[in-house]
Amino acid sequence: MTRVLEVGPPMSLFRLPSLLCVVLALAAGCQRSAPPPETQARRIVSLSPSVTETLFALGAGAEIVGVSDYTALPEGTPALPKVGTTFAPNFEAIAKLKPTLLVDQQVKQAPAEALSALAPLKVLPWTSLQEVVDSVKELGRLSGREPQATALAEKMNRTLSRPAPKDAHRVLLVLGDVAGTLSEVWYMKRASLHGAALEAAGARNAVADERSGPPNLSLEGVIALDPDAVLVLINVPALDAARQAQALAPWKQLTGLRAAREDRVRLVIGSDVQSTGPAILDVVERLRAALGTLPSPR
Repeated sequence: MTRVLEVGPPMSLFRLPSLLCVVLALAAGCQRSAPPPETQARRIVSLSPSVTETLFALGAGAEIVGVSDYTALPEGTPALPKVGTTFAPNFEAIAKLKPTLLVDQQVKQAPAEALSALAPLKVLPWTSLQEVVDSVKELGRLSGREPQATALAEKMNRTLSRPAPKDAHRVLLVLGDVAGTLSEVWYMKRASLHGAALEAAGARNAVADERSGPPNLSLEGVIALDPDAVLVLINVPALDAARQAQALAPWKQLTGLRAAREDRVRLVIGSDVQSTGPAILDVVERLRAALGTLPSPR
C-alpha cells in the first residue's frame, strides 16, 4: 500500500517573500532603516555675560534658559532665571533648568569639575582679541550658527586689529564709577580686548608694558605714569551733568597729574562700555568720539 504524505501549501506562497527580505536585509539593507532620533533642543546655561551677549548676537538667544547674576539682557528680552556667577554658581538652580550645555569663560578658581557633573561644560578663553575671535567661532559651532559666528568674528578681528599711530595720545583707560571715589585705579591692559579697542580708536596705551599681577595702580603710580589723557569707563546708561561732575571730581583733585591739570580726563558712558562681547565694537566708536574732544598731542 502506497503511503501518501500530506503537505501544506507551498512555502513559496507564504514564507518566501519574508525569507527573501531577511536575506536581502542582511546583505543590502532590505528592511527600512529606523528614522534617526530627533535632535534634542538646546538648553544653554551661560555663566558669562560676554558669552550670553555673543549668543544673542548670533541669534541663539531663544536657546538660553539661564544666565549669570550680572547679565544684562537685550532690551525687550523676557527675563531669564539667574544661576549665580562663575565663582559661585547656584548648582540647584542650574540643575532645575535641565541644561544640555553649560558655557563659561576661562577663569581661575571656577568650579569646572562640579559644573561638569550637571551637564556638558564648555569653558572658553576670553581675554585677548585672538582668544575672543576663536571663542566666538566656537560658540557658533556649539549653537549651530557657524556662518553668523564667522561673520561676527571676522568683523571683530578686522575692527580691533588696527594699530594706533605712533604719535597718538598716550591714554590711560580705566574703570570708573558714579560714586566719585578714587583710592586706586584699575586699568585696561594693552593685550586685553579693551586695550585693542583703545588702539583701534586711535590712541596708544599709556601702560605699554605687560605687567604681571592685577591691573591696578596707586594714585602715585598714575601720576608717575603721566599719561597724555585719561578715559574713564562708566558702565551706566546715562549720567546727568551733576553726576558727571561728581565722577570727574576726584580726578580733578589730582593736581600732580598733567592730564588733570590740562583738562584731559574724559568720561566714556554707556551700559555696555565695559562689555567684552560684541558691544566692544560700539565701544571703539565711543572711545574715538572721546579722543576727538582732546587737543592734538604735543
